[in-house]
Amino acid sequence: MHKLLILSRDALRYHDLWLARDTCKDTELVLSTSLPQDVITYQQAAEVTVLLTDPDLAVQVIEHLPNLVWCQSAWAGNAPLLQHPKQDYMLSGVKGIFAQLMSEYVLSYILAHVRQHASMQLLQSQQQWQPPRIGSITQLTIGILGLGHIATSMLPVFSALNTTIIGLSRSAVPPSDFPQIKMFKDEQRCEFMEQCDVLINLLPDTKHTQGYITQEIINRLSTKPRLFINAGRGSVIADEVLLSALEQHVFAAAVLDVFTQEPLAQGHPFWCHPRITVTQHSAAISVPDDVMQVFLDNLGRLSQGHTPHYLMNWEQGY
Repeated sequence: MHKLLILSRDALRYHDLWLARDTCKDTELVLSTSLPQDVITYQQAAEVTVLLTDPDLAVQVIEHLPNLVWCQSAWAGNAPLLQHPKQDYMLSGVKGIFAQLMSEYVLSYILAHVRQHASMQLLQSQQQWQPPRIGSITQLTIGILGLGHIATSMLPVFSALNTTIIGLSRSAVPPSDFPQIKMFKDEQRCEFMEQCDVLINLLPDTKHTQGYITQEIINRLSTKPRLFINAGRGSVIADEVLLSALEQHVFAAAVLDVFTQEPLAQGHPFWCHPRITVTQHSAAISVPDDVMQVFLDNLGRLSQGHTPHYLMNWEQGY
């Protein structure tokens, strides 16, 4: 029988969902808590074989779980656990639950950019009737850095709006349902970014992607009204490089959901920059009800001797 520890800020909700389940009766709940190490006793820690958790809380206890077999993360990003030296267990991410929220997030800011919401608000505040020329999303080339699972799930929405999508990934292979998408490899990132009117970052946080957009690349790009949306990881571009890109008008504006350090510090220049929108890591928040469905499916697989879905690769970092 597996022994489960739930360690999450949403522990109360997960606990209720666990009690209401009608599957996986061969797993016993050891503890459900939103607090880390000091609440978990040595005996409880030794019993745990399965962990459902927020990664930043898990790293505070992971080394004290000697019999852990499998961990189900509640987050899309798992850098805290992937960078921890203990890696003698299976770690699963969550997939298939973020596409709707991420699509809404990205589209809302692309459309605000195209329809010039900020300009309209400024004209209204000045009581000036001077309507700007409005374009269409169909006139833009939208580039996605990290055209993986989340991005692929968003493509039907973009397709319905007749957008032009290009992508960059390590394999440079287009999604099977969208073979027409032009793909680029890592070494083509400058060429890729040059073609973008909107650049969306959905890359994970790995050693390979840290500082992925360099000052050298920014210096090689042309000036154009290019919108940068970072909904992946803040480490993809250093703060000073991003500010330089805005100063050089390589980026006309930036919508930032993720940052190199979170929370974003008071007094940080991003807060008051006139062409930066800060959205405080809210683009696609994990919903416990959705995560629990992924967890229960994976727990069922584990109980039947199968490998859980969405296992993270320790070496690749995703």
